[in-house]
Amino acid sequence: MWNKARYRSLRTPANYLVMNLAVADFVIMLEAPMFIYNSIHQGPALGAIGCTVYALMGAVGGTVAIATLTVISIDRYNVVVYPLNPNRSTTKLKCYVLIAFTWAYGLLFACLPAFEIGLSRYTAEGFLTACSFDYLDRAYEARVFMFVYFLFAWLLPFVIISYCYARILIAVINANAIQSSKSKNKTEVKLAGVVVGIIGLWFAAWTPYAVVAMMGVFGYEQYLTPLNSMIPAVFAKIAASIDPYFYAMNHPRYRQMLERMFCNRGADQGNSQYQTSHYTRNASRIGDSDYGGGCGGAGVGDNESADVDRAPGGASSSSARGTGRSSGRLISVKGTPGGNGGVKALKKQLSNGDETSMEVSMEM
Repeated sequence: MWNKARYRSLRTPANYLVMNLAVADFVIMLEAPMFIYNSIHQGPALGAIGCTVYALMGAVGGTVAIATLTVISIDRYNVVVYPLNPNRSTTKLKCYVLIAFTWAYGLLFACLPAFEIGLSRYTAEGFLTACSFDYLDRAYEARVFMFVYFLFAWLLPFVIISYCYARILIAVINANAIQSSKSKNKTEVKLAGVVVGIIGLWFAAWTPYAVVAMMGVFGYEQYLTPLNSMIPAVFAKIAASIDPYFYAMNHPRYRQMLERMFCNRGADQGNSQYQTSHYTRNASRIGDSDYGGGCGGAGVGDNESADVDRAPGGASSSSARGTGRSSGRLISVKGTPGGNGGVKALKKQLSNGDETSMEVSMEM
């Protein structure tokens, strides 16, 4: 029977950050009912207060999402590039502090226009069915605010995200230099695709807003038609719908849990009787992030286990079972009596995993 203990492996700082991203994107999606209502009435039917609430939700959710994506990239960078530095590891306490920081960061930029103290304000945009920052305000203070917001909510996060994932890719390529050509190329191509996808999704989501806002700030508002002003909102809403799934489904342990929930409920009940050995625990830290092996694979995605029995004559026979997660298949190694062949073979087999570096870099 499923219980909370089965999801304990997902309660990691990295997953808390992904959950924070999901919450921020959910706040953005709360604008949808108001947008539909405005579209039906062909204008800002909820008035100035409704417009402010609409824009505030978008600003808070968007800025928190941007800050969270930046924090996630830094966390993954520290884990992959500096795996043995305890000062760079993200503990739960650090994670809570980072999450609080993302919300403080978002609220700071989002609330200033809502107070209408001269630092920009919220107004209807596009076809007057959506609301956002008044990037057409010609007041000096408003233009300075929009430019500072552009620097801290687009340019700086883009530089940090691009740098972190580029360094992750370089680190994995260097680590794979000792692997076979086939497995190395497979890992590097998959990781490069994920990196391009992450950076590309972020760039496509928020660059239209940045471009439109800067056109307004620098006096090119004659090129901003209602259609051009609506494009940023559409891209941001699409990204908010995709981001949590993209980050979660790139997390191998999350995919494993989904497979266990929907495919292997009966298969892994008997596997809980095994005892985890020292060797397979160490191996799991290397290959713990696999793709499972699909529905129906017995034992796929379960914890590693090993039974060590002693033969009647005093010789020991090792039988190690592990989920060969680095290659997506079940590894079963048996040693010869009186020796440690099983353990050595298991270590050797795990060290030759096809996707170890890729999985470690993406799971955190």
